[in-house]
Amino acid sequence: MNGWTNRETWVINLHLGDHITEIFDETNVETLADCLEEYVYDLLDQEEISGLFADLIDLTCVNWRELAEHYVYDMAA
Repeated sequence: MNGWTNRETWVINLHLGDHITEIFDETNVETLADCLEEYVYDLLDQEEISGLFADLIDLTCVNWRELAEHYVYDMAA
């Protein structure tokens, strides 16, 4: 899916990608992966659409490390 591991990872990048570097100033891949995952789950807890979102995307399939590597390595270039 557009170079991403799966649809779920692609969707998270599609909707949050432009904001990740504004939200986080983290250069450690593991730490950023954890922060991204926590951030998305926190968003779901705050939003009224969390049930709908949870039905449409399986967050357990998101490759958080791949996303973090993209922002640490690819976006820095």
